[in-house]
Amino acid sequence: MESIIKMLDTSLEYKSHELIDNTLYITVISKNEDLRCSNCNTLTNKVHSRYPKSFHDLPIQGKKVIILIRNRNMFCINKDCPKYTFSETFTFLDAKAKKTKRLID
Repeated sequence: MESIIKMLDTSLEYKSHELIDNTLYITVISKNEDLRCSNCNTLTNKVHSRYPKSFHDLPIQGKKVIILIRNRNMFCINKDCPKYTFSETFTFLDAKAKKTKRLID
């Protein structure tokens, strides 16, 4: 399962999975410690909050796949930046998307 998660993003780490009915729920965590502000590109490790996020990925053996992560909101530490907080993003997922890019393509 770890290798499947690494196909999405090498910064993700597989934690667990559960098959409920016809859906495979995969729980992952981000290994990123420092993130860059999406506005000013300043590096920060100050976590504002965490929230549950889920999104669909490609099916596995006919089962729907939903990936679960506790996404982070971060403080921007640049006092000149107009963005006070920003959310962690991933290259395989557009902002606010409910499906991975490879599922859409």
